Amino acid sequence: MRIMSKLKEKSTTITSTTTSTIKTNIKSKTTTTNSIEKTSNFIGAILFGTAFATRLILFQFSDITQILGSRVEIVTPVTSFNRLTEGLYLFDNGVSPYDGGAFHQAPLLLACFQLLGYLPSFSIKLIYIIIDLTLAYLLANITRIKQELYKDYPRLDIELDEINPWIISGLYLFNPLTIASCLSQSTIIFTNLSIILGTYYSLKNNKSYGMFWIAMATYLSFYPLMLVIPTTFMFTNSAKLKGKNLKNEICGCAGLYIGWLTGLLILSYLFVNSWDFLSATYGVILLLPDLTPNIGLFWYFFIEMFDQFRSFFLVVFQLHAFVFVVPVSLKFRNHPLFGVFMLNGIMAVFKSYPSIGDASLYLAFLPIYSEIVKYMRYNYLTTNIFCYCSILSPIFYHLWIYAGSGNANFFYAITLVYSTGNIILLVDATYSMLRREFDIWNPDLKNCEITQK
Repeated sequence: MRIMSKLKEKSTTITSTTTSTIKTNIKSKTTTTNSIEKTSNFIGAILFGTAFATRLILFQFSDITQILGSRVEIVTPVTSFNRLTEGLYLFDNGVSPYDGGAFHQAPLLLACFQLLGYLPSFSIKLIYIIIDLTLAYLLANITRIKQELYKDYPRLDIELDEINPWIISGLYLFNPLTIASCLSQSTIIFTNLSIILGTYYSLKNNKSYGMFWIAMATYLSFYPLMLVIPTTFMFTNSAKLKGKNLKNEICGCAGLYIGWLTGLLILSYLFVNSWDFLSATYGVILLLPDLTPNIGLFWYFFIEMFDQFRSFFLVVFQLHAFVFVVPVSLKFRNHPLFGVFMLNGIMAVFKSYPSIGDASLYLAFLPIYSEIVKYMRYNYLTTNIFCYCSILSPIFYHLWIYAGSGNANFFYAITLVYSTGNIILLVDATYSMLRREFDIWNPDLKNCEITQK
Protein backbone atom coordinates (compact mmCIF):
# COMPACT_ATOMS: atom_id res chain seq x y z
CA MET A 1 0.00 0.00 0.00
CA ARG A 2 2.85 2.33 0.84
CA ILE A 3 4.47 1.59 -2.52
CA MET A 4 1.19 2.30 -4.33
CA SER A 5 0.68 5.58 -2.49
CA LYS A 6 4.25 6.66 -3.28
CA LEU A 7 3.73 5.81 -6.95
CA LYS A 8 0.51 7.85 -6.98
CA GLU A 9 2.29 10.78 -5.37
CA LYS A 10 5.09 10.58 -7.95
CA SER A 11 2.63 10.35 -10.86
CA THR A 12 0.67 13.30 -9.47
CA THR A 13 3.88 15.30 -9.13
CA ILE A 14 4.96 14.40 -12.69
CA THR A 15 1.51 15.26 -14.07
CA SER A 16 1.39 18.61 -12.30
CA THR A 17 4.96 19.38 -13.44
CA THR A 18 4.10 18.45 -17.04
CA THR A 19 0.92 20.52 -16.92
CA SER A 20 2.73 23.54 -15.56
CA THR A 21 5.45 23.12 -18.21
CA ILE A 22 2.84 22.98 -21.00
CA LYS A 23 1.07 26.05 -19.60
CA THR A 24 4.39 27.89 -19.41
CA ASN A 25 5.18 26.96 -23.04
CA ILE A 26 1.73 28.07 -24.18
CA LYS A 27 2.11 31.37 -22.34
CA SER A 28 5.56 31.94 -23.83
CA LYS A 29 4.30 31.13 -27.33
CA THR A 30 1.32 33.44 -26.84
CA THR A 31 3.61 36.19 -25.58
CA THR A 32 5.93 35.68 -28.57
CA THR A 33 3.00 35.74 -30.99
CA ASN A 34 1.61 38.92 -29.44
CA SER A 35 5.00 40.62 -29.59
CA ILE A 36 5.38 39.63 -33.26
CA GLU A 37 1.91 40.99 -34.03
CA LYS A 38 2.67 44.25 -32.23
CA THR A 39 5.95 44.62 -34.14
CA SER A 40 4.19 43.83 -37.41
CA ASN A 41 1.43 46.36 -36.72
CA PHE A 42 4.03 48.96 -35.77
CA ILE A 43 5.79 48.40 -39.10
CA GLY A 44 2.45 48.72 -40.88
CA ALA A 45 1.71 51.99 -39.11
CA ILE A 46 5.11 53.37 -40.16
CA LEU A 47 4.53 52.32 -43.78
CA PHE A 48 1.11 53.92 -43.97
CA GLY A 49 2.20 57.06 -42.16
CA THR A 50 5.21 57.50 -44.46
CA ALA A 51 3.10 56.87 -47.57
CA PHE A 52 0.49 59.39 -46.42
CA ALA A 53 3.12 62.03 -45.66
CA THR A 54 4.91 61.45 -48.98
CA ARG A 55 1.76 61.93 -51.02
CA LEU A 56 0.66 64.91 -48.93
CA ILE A 57 4.00 66.67 -49.45
CA LEU A 58 4.09 65.95 -53.19
CA PHE A 59 0.55 67.29 -53.61
CA GLN A 60 1.83 70.65 -52.34
CA PHE A 61 3.81 71.05 -55.56
CA SER A 62 1.10 71.99 -58.05
CA ASP A 63 3.53 71.83 -60.97
CA ILE A 64 4.11 68.14 -60.35
CA THR A 65 0.39 67.31 -60.28
CA GLN A 66 -0.26 69.37 -63.43
CA ILE A 67 2.57 67.71 -65.34
CA LEU A 68 1.55 64.20 -64.26
CA GLY A 69 -2.11 64.99 -64.94
CA SER A 70 -1.29 65.70 -68.58
CA ARG A 71 1.04 62.75 -69.23
CA VAL A 72 -0.37 60.28 -71.77
CA GLU A 73 1.32 57.39 -69.94
CA ILE A 74 -0.63 58.16 -66.77
CA VAL A 75 -4.03 59.50 -67.87
CA THR A 76 -6.20 58.57 -70.84
CA PRO A 77 -9.35 60.03 -72.43
CA VAL A 78 -11.44 57.77 -70.17
CA THR A 79 -9.56 58.43 -66.90
CA SER A 80 -8.46 62.08 -67.17
CA PHE A 81 -9.28 64.30 -64.20
CA ASN A 82 -9.08 67.39 -66.43
CA ARG A 83 -11.76 65.96 -68.71
CA LEU A 84 -13.85 65.10 -65.67
CA THR A 85 -13.75 68.72 -64.48
CA GLU A 86 -14.76 69.85 -67.97
CA GLY A 87 -17.74 67.49 -67.95
CA LEU A 88 -18.67 68.71 -64.49
CA TYR A 89 -18.53 72.33 -65.68
CA LEU A 90 -20.88 71.56 -68.58
CA PHE A 91 -23.29 69.68 -66.33
CA ASP A 92 -23.38 72.48 -63.74
CA ASN A 93 -24.28 74.93 -66.52
CA GLY A 94 -27.23 72.89 -67.77
CA VAL A 95 -25.44 71.28 -70.73
CA SER A 96 -25.07 67.54 -71.20
CA PRO A 97 -21.52 66.61 -70.11
CA TYR A 98 -21.24 64.35 -73.16
CA ASP A 99 -22.04 67.05 -75.74
CA GLY A 100 -18.50 68.39 -75.96
CA GLY A 101 -16.99 65.08 -77.00
CA ALA A 102 -14.31 65.34 -74.31
CA PHE A 103 -15.94 63.62 -71.32
CA HIS A 104 -16.15 59.80 -71.50
CA GLN A 105 -16.62 58.70 -67.90
CA ALA A 106 -19.52 57.23 -65.94
CA PRO A 107 -22.39 59.53 -64.86
CA LEU A 108 -22.35 58.35 -61.24
CA LEU A 109 -18.66 59.23 -61.00
CA LEU A 110 -19.62 62.70 -62.18
CA ALA A 111 -22.32 62.81 -59.49
CA CYS A 112 -19.77 61.93 -56.79
CA PHE A 113 -17.44 64.73 -57.85
CA GLN A 114 -20.36 67.15 -58.02
CA LEU A 115 -20.98 66.45 -54.32
CA LEU A 116 -17.27 66.80 -53.58
CA GLY A 117 -17.38 70.24 -55.20
CA TYR A 118 -19.01 71.58 -52.04
CA LEU A 119 -15.90 70.68 -50.04
CA PRO A 120 -12.58 72.58 -50.03
CA SER A 121 -10.52 71.90 -53.14
CA PHE A 122 -7.75 70.12 -51.24
CA SER A 123 -10.24 67.56 -49.90
CA ILE A 124 -10.27 65.82 -53.29
CA LYS A 125 -6.52 65.26 -53.02
CA LEU A 126 -6.99 63.88 -49.52
CA ILE A 127 -9.61 61.48 -50.86
CA TYR A 128 -7.14 60.19 -53.47
CA ILE A 129 -4.56 59.61 -50.73
CA ILE A 130 -7.09 57.84 -48.50
CA ILE A 131 -8.20 55.60 -51.38
CA ASP A 132 -4.58 54.64 -52.07
CA LEU A 133 -4.07 53.76 -48.40
CA THR A 134 -7.34 51.81 -48.40
CA LEU A 135 -6.20 49.82 -51.42
CA ALA A 136 -2.96 48.94 -49.64
CA TYR A 137 -4.84 47.89 -46.49
CA LEU A 138 -7.21 45.70 -48.51
CA LEU A 139 -4.27 44.07 -50.30
CA ALA A 140 -2.80 43.15 -46.90
CA ASN A 141 -6.14 41.63 -45.86
CA ILE A 142 -6.41 39.73 -49.15
CA THR A 143 -2.94 38.31 -48.46
CA ARG A 144 -4.04 37.16 -44.99
CA ILE A 145 -7.18 35.52 -46.38
CA LYS A 146 -5.17 33.77 -49.10
CA GLN A 147 -2.69 32.46 -46.53
CA GLU A 148 -5.53 31.21 -44.33
CA LEU A 149 -7.34 29.51 -47.23
CA TYR A 150 -4.21 27.69 -48.40
CA LYS A 151 -2.64 26.90 -45.02
CA ASP A 152 -3.43 23.17 -45.48
CA TYR A 153 -2.42 23.17 -49.15
CA PRO A 154 0.74 21.12 -49.90
CA ARG A 155 3.96 23.11 -49.91
CA LEU A 156 7.51 22.43 -50.98
CA ASP A 157 10.06 21.72 -48.25
CA ILE A 158 12.38 24.48 -49.45
CA GLU A 159 9.73 27.21 -49.30
CA LEU A 160 10.17 29.92 -46.71
CA ASP A 161 7.50 31.23 -44.35
CA GLU A 162 4.58 33.20 -45.74
CA ILE A 163 5.25 36.81 -46.67
CA ASN A 164 4.21 39.47 -44.16
CA PRO A 165 0.99 41.12 -45.47
CA TRP A 166 2.33 44.58 -44.63
CA ILE A 167 5.12 44.01 -47.15
CA ILE A 168 2.45 43.71 -49.85
CA SER A 169 1.02 47.05 -48.70
CA GLY A 170 4.46 48.65 -48.73
CA LEU A 171 5.27 47.40 -52.23
CA TYR A 172 2.02 48.90 -53.49
CA LEU A 173 2.29 52.20 -51.62
CA PHE A 174 5.87 52.93 -52.69
CA ASN A 175 5.58 51.70 -56.26
CA PRO A 176 6.46 54.75 -58.42
CA LEU A 177 3.61 53.85 -60.79
CA THR A 178 1.13 53.98 -57.91
CA ILE A 179 2.43 57.31 -56.62
CA ALA A 180 2.39 58.90 -60.09
CA SER A 181 -1.14 57.65 -60.75
CA CYS A 182 -2.34 59.07 -57.40
CA LEU A 183 -0.70 62.47 -57.94
CA SER A 184 -2.18 62.76 -61.44
CA GLN A 185 -5.65 62.26 -59.90
CA SER A 186 -6.45 59.71 -62.57
CA THR A 187 -9.92 58.24 -62.08
CA ILE A 188 -8.54 54.74 -62.72
CA ILE A 189 -8.07 54.62 -58.95
CA PHE A 190 -11.84 54.20 -58.50
CA THR A 191 -11.86 51.21 -60.85
CA ASN A 192 -8.90 49.72 -58.99
CA LEU A 193 -10.68 50.23 -55.67
CA SER A 194 -13.78 48.47 -57.01
CA ILE A 195 -11.72 45.53 -58.29
CA ILE A 196 -9.88 45.14 -54.99
CA LEU A 197 -13.11 45.37 -52.98
CA GLY A 198 -14.79 42.85 -55.28
CA THR A 199 -11.87 40.45 -54.84
CA TYR A 200 -11.77 40.98 -51.08
CA TYR A 201 -15.48 40.32 -50.52
CA SER A 202 -15.42 37.35 -52.89
CA LEU A 203 -12.62 35.78 -50.86
CA LYS A 204 -14.67 36.53 -47.73
CA ASN A 205 -17.52 34.61 -49.40
CA ASN A 206 -19.82 37.65 -49.33
CA LYS A 207 -21.63 37.13 -52.61
CA SER A 208 -23.75 40.28 -52.62
CA TYR A 209 -20.90 42.71 -51.92
CA GLY A 210 -18.45 40.82 -54.11
CA MET A 211 -20.67 40.95 -57.18
CA PHE A 212 -21.65 44.56 -56.47
CA TRP A 213 -18.06 45.77 -56.59
CA ILE A 214 -17.23 43.74 -59.70
CA ALA A 215 -20.35 45.25 -61.31
CA MET A 216 -19.17 48.70 -60.19
CA ALA A 217 -15.74 48.11 -61.75
CA THR A 218 -17.43 47.00 -64.99
CA TYR A 219 -19.68 50.05 -64.88
CA LEU A 220 -16.66 52.36 -64.55
CA SER A 221 -14.28 50.76 -67.06
CA PHE A 222 -16.10 47.90 -68.88
CA TYR A 223 -13.10 45.51 -69.03
CA PRO A 224 -13.45 44.21 -65.43
CA LEU A 225 -16.31 42.16 -66.89
CA MET A 226 -13.49 39.60 -67.31
CA LEU A 227 -13.31 39.11 -63.55
CA VAL A 228 -16.82 37.68 -63.15
CA ILE A 229 -15.66 34.10 -63.84
CA PRO A 230 -12.66 33.92 -61.46
CA THR A 231 -14.56 35.65 -58.66
CA THR A 232 -17.43 33.20 -59.19
CA PHE A 233 -14.91 30.37 -58.76
CA MET A 234 -14.07 31.84 -55.35
CA PHE A 235 -17.67 31.19 -54.32
CA THR A 236 -17.92 27.76 -55.97
CA ASN A 237 -14.70 26.57 -54.29
CA SER A 238 -16.17 27.56 -50.94
CA ALA A 239 -19.48 25.90 -51.87
CA LYS A 240 -17.69 22.61 -52.63
CA LEU A 241 -16.27 22.52 -49.12
CA LYS A 242 -19.72 23.18 -47.64
CA GLY A 243 -21.50 20.70 -49.94
CA LYS A 244 -23.68 23.32 -51.61
CA ASN A 245 -25.17 23.09 -55.10
CA LEU A 246 -22.66 24.59 -57.55
CA LYS A 247 -25.29 25.46 -60.16
CA ASN A 248 -27.18 27.52 -57.62
CA GLU A 249 -23.96 29.33 -56.69
CA ILE A 250 -23.15 30.15 -60.33
CA CYS A 251 -26.70 31.29 -61.11
CA GLY A 252 -26.77 33.35 -57.92
CA CYS A 253 -23.51 35.11 -58.81
CA ALA A 254 -24.65 35.79 -62.38
CA GLY A 255 -28.02 37.08 -61.19
CA LEU A 256 -26.49 39.40 -58.61
CA TYR A 257 -23.94 40.74 -61.08
CA ILE A 258 -26.53 41.46 -63.76
CA GLY A 259 -28.91 42.94 -61.21
CA TRP A 260 -26.31 45.29 -59.72
CA LEU A 261 -25.04 46.39 -63.14
CA THR A 262 -28.58 47.02 -64.38
CA GLY A 263 -29.31 49.07 -61.28
CA LEU A 264 -26.20 51.22 -61.82
CA LEU A 265 -27.17 51.88 -65.44
CA ILE A 266 -30.72 52.86 -64.46
CA LEU A 267 -29.39 55.23 -61.79
CA SER A 268 -27.13 56.77 -64.43
CA TYR A 269 -30.10 57.33 -66.72
CA LEU A 270 -32.04 58.99 -63.90
CA PHE A 271 -29.08 61.27 -63.16
CA VAL A 272 -28.43 62.56 -66.71
CA ASN A 273 -31.97 61.91 -68.02
CA SER A 274 -30.60 60.32 -71.19
CA TRP A 275 -29.03 57.13 -72.52
CA ASP A 276 -26.39 59.12 -74.40
CA PHE A 277 -23.81 58.16 -71.81
CA LEU A 278 -23.73 54.58 -73.16
CA SER A 279 -22.23 55.63 -76.49
CA ALA A 280 -20.07 58.30 -74.85
CA THR A 281 -18.51 55.86 -72.36
CA TYR A 282 -18.69 52.21 -73.44
CA GLY A 283 -19.00 53.20 -77.10
CA VAL A 284 -15.71 55.11 -76.87
CA ILE A 285 -14.01 52.19 -75.11
CA LEU A 286 -15.19 49.69 -77.74
CA LEU A 287 -15.18 51.76 -80.96
CA LEU A 288 -12.11 53.93 -80.25
CA PRO A 289 -13.14 57.26 -81.81
CA ASP A 290 -10.60 59.14 -79.66
CA LEU A 291 -7.10 58.24 -80.88
CA THR A 292 -5.17 60.20 -78.27
CA PRO A 293 -1.74 58.52 -77.85
CA ASN A 294 -1.34 56.26 -74.82
CA ILE A 295 0.76 53.27 -73.78
CA GLY A 296 -1.64 50.81 -75.41
CA LEU A 297 -1.55 48.94 -78.70
CA PHE A 298 -4.67 50.39 -80.35
CA TRP A 299 -4.13 54.07 -81.12
CA TYR A 300 -1.26 53.98 -83.64
CA PHE A 301 -2.65 50.96 -85.45
CA PHE A 302 -6.02 52.62 -86.02
CA ILE A 303 -4.48 55.95 -87.04
CA GLU A 304 -2.93 54.07 -89.97
CA MET A 305 -6.01 51.90 -90.60
CA PHE A 306 -8.13 52.34 -93.76
CA ASP A 307 -11.79 52.94 -92.91
CA GLN A 308 -13.03 49.87 -94.79
CA PHE A 309 -10.97 47.60 -92.51
CA ARG A 310 -11.57 49.46 -89.26
CA SER A 311 -14.65 47.50 -88.08
CA PHE A 312 -13.01 44.14 -88.68
CA PHE A 313 -9.84 44.98 -86.78
CA LEU A 314 -11.78 46.58 -83.93
CA VAL A 315 -13.52 43.25 -83.40
CA VAL A 316 -10.19 41.40 -83.62
CA PHE A 317 -8.44 43.70 -81.13
CA GLN A 318 -11.30 43.67 -78.62
CA LEU A 319 -11.73 39.90 -78.85
CA HIS A 320 -8.01 39.50 -78.27
CA ALA A 321 -8.49 40.98 -74.80
CA PHE A 322 -11.41 38.70 -73.91
CA VAL A 323 -10.25 35.48 -75.56
CA PHE A 324 -8.04 34.65 -72.55
CA VAL A 325 -10.82 34.91 -69.96
CA VAL A 326 -12.22 31.37 -70.10
CA PRO A 327 -8.94 29.42 -70.45
CA VAL A 328 -7.18 31.40 -67.72
CA SER A 329 -10.16 31.14 -65.36
CA LEU A 330 -10.56 27.40 -65.93
CA LYS A 331 -6.85 26.62 -65.69
CA PHE A 332 -6.56 28.40 -62.36
CA ARG A 333 -10.02 27.51 -61.01
CA ASN A 334 -8.37 26.14 -57.85
CA HIS A 335 -6.41 29.39 -57.53
CA PRO A 336 -8.97 32.02 -58.58
CA LEU A 337 -7.00 34.84 -56.94
CA PHE A 338 -4.13 34.05 -59.30
CA GLY A 339 -6.66 34.12 -62.15
CA VAL A 340 -7.67 37.63 -61.05
CA PHE A 341 -4.01 38.66 -61.13
CA MET A 342 -3.56 37.25 -64.65
CA LEU A 343 -6.68 38.87 -66.07
CA ASN A 344 -5.79 42.24 -64.55
CA GLY A 345 -2.43 41.94 -66.29
CA ILE A 346 -4.12 41.10 -69.59
CA MET A 347 -6.36 44.15 -69.16
CA ALA A 348 -3.31 46.32 -68.54
CA VAL A 349 -1.91 45.28 -71.93
CA PHE A 350 -4.88 44.73 -74.23
CA LYS A 351 -7.52 47.24 -73.17
CA SER A 352 -8.15 50.12 -75.55
CA TYR A 353 -6.98 52.91 -73.22
CA PRO A 354 -4.45 51.48 -70.72
CA SER A 355 -2.35 53.50 -68.30
CA ILE A 356 0.30 52.85 -65.68
CA GLY A 357 -2.50 52.74 -63.10
CA ASP A 358 -3.62 49.43 -64.63
CA ALA A 359 -0.09 48.05 -64.34
CA SER A 360 0.23 49.17 -60.72
CA LEU A 361 -2.88 47.16 -59.84
CA TYR A 362 -1.85 43.83 -61.31
CA LEU A 363 1.74 44.22 -60.09
CA ALA A 364 0.33 44.61 -56.57
CA PHE A 365 -1.16 41.09 -56.79
CA LEU A 366 2.10 39.41 -57.85
CA PRO A 367 3.96 39.43 -54.47
CA ILE A 368 0.91 37.85 -52.82
CA TYR A 369 2.15 34.69 -54.58
CA SER A 370 5.70 35.10 -53.30
CA GLU A 371 6.15 31.32 -53.45
CA ILE A 372 6.38 31.39 -57.26
CA VAL A 373 9.15 34.02 -57.42
CA LYS A 374 11.91 31.38 -57.15
CA TYR A 375 10.59 29.81 -60.35
CA MET A 376 10.50 33.02 -62.38
CA ARG A 377 13.21 33.11 -65.05
CA TYR A 378 13.09 36.64 -66.45
CA ASN A 379 13.05 38.92 -63.41
CA TYR A 380 16.15 40.80 -64.51
CA LEU A 381 14.83 41.24 -68.05
CA THR A 382 11.37 42.49 -67.07
CA THR A 383 12.78 44.85 -64.43
CA ASN A 384 15.09 46.39 -66.99
CA ILE A 385 12.29 46.69 -69.55
CA PHE A 386 10.12 48.63 -67.09
CA CYS A 387 13.02 50.93 -66.17
CA TYR A 388 13.92 51.37 -69.84
CA CYS A 389 10.34 52.31 -70.76
CA SER A 390 9.93 54.65 -67.78
CA ILE A 391 12.94 56.68 -68.93
CA LEU A 392 12.52 56.60 -72.70
CA SER A 393 8.74 56.99 -72.95
CA PRO A 394 8.63 60.70 -71.90
CA ILE A 395 11.79 61.38 -73.93
CA PHE A 396 10.38 59.93 -77.15
CA TYR A 397 7.04 61.67 -76.61
CA HIS A 398 8.85 64.99 -76.16
CA LEU A 399 10.89 64.42 -79.32
CA TRP A 400 7.71 63.71 -81.27
CA ILE A 401 5.29 66.36 -79.93
CA TYR A 402 7.45 69.24 -78.69
CA ALA A 403 10.90 69.05 -80.31
CA GLY A 404 9.60 67.96 -83.70
CA SER A 405 12.69 65.85 -84.27
CA GLY A 406 10.87 62.54 -84.11
CA ASN A 407 7.59 61.01 -85.21
CA ALA A 408 4.83 58.77 -83.87
CA ASN A 409 6.95 55.69 -84.54
CA PHE A 410 9.32 56.75 -81.75
CA PHE A 411 6.64 56.74 -79.07
CA TYR A 412 4.75 53.71 -80.40
CA ALA A 413 7.98 51.70 -80.44
CA ILE A 414 8.47 52.25 -76.73
CA THR A 415 4.83 51.33 -76.02
CA LEU A 416 5.43 48.05 -77.87
CA VAL A 417 8.45 47.40 -75.65
CA TYR A 418 6.34 48.20 -72.57
CA SER A 419 3.60 45.80 -73.67
CA THR A 420 6.21 43.14 -74.42
CA GLY A 421 7.62 43.50 -70.91
CA ASN A 422 4.16 43.03 -69.39
CA ILE A 423 3.51 39.98 -71.55
CA ILE A 424 6.86 38.41 -70.63
CA LEU A 425 6.08 38.95 -66.95
CA LEU A 426 2.62 37.37 -67.28
CA VAL A 427 3.94 34.37 -69.22
CA ASP A 428 6.75 33.93 -66.69
CA ALA A 429 4.29 34.08 -63.78
CA THR A 430 2.05 31.51 -65.49
CA TYR A 431 4.97 29.16 -66.04
CA SER A 432 6.13 29.60 -62.44
CA MET A 433 2.70 28.83 -61.01
CA LEU A 434 2.25 25.73 -63.17
CA ARG A 435 5.80 24.52 -62.48
CA ARG A 436 5.31 24.86 -58.74
CA GLU A 437 2.05 22.92 -58.95
CA PHE A 438 3.86 20.21 -60.93
CA ASP A 439 6.64 19.99 -58.33
CA ILE A 440 4.14 19.74 -55.47
CA TRP A 441 2.18 16.87 -57.00
CA ASN A 442 5.21 15.17 -58.59
CA PRO A 443 7.99 15.46 -55.99
CA ASP A 444 10.09 12.75 -57.64
CA LEU A 445 10.26 14.77 -60.86
CA LYS A 446 10.72 18.26 -59.47
CA ASN A 447 14.31 18.55 -60.73
CA CYS A 448 13.46 17.38 -64.23
CA GLU A 449 13.14 19.84 -67.07
CA ILE A 450 9.67 20.06 -68.63
CA THR A 451 9.65 19.91 -72.42
CA GLN A 452 6.85 19.86 -74.95
CA LYS A 453 6.96 17.40 -77.85
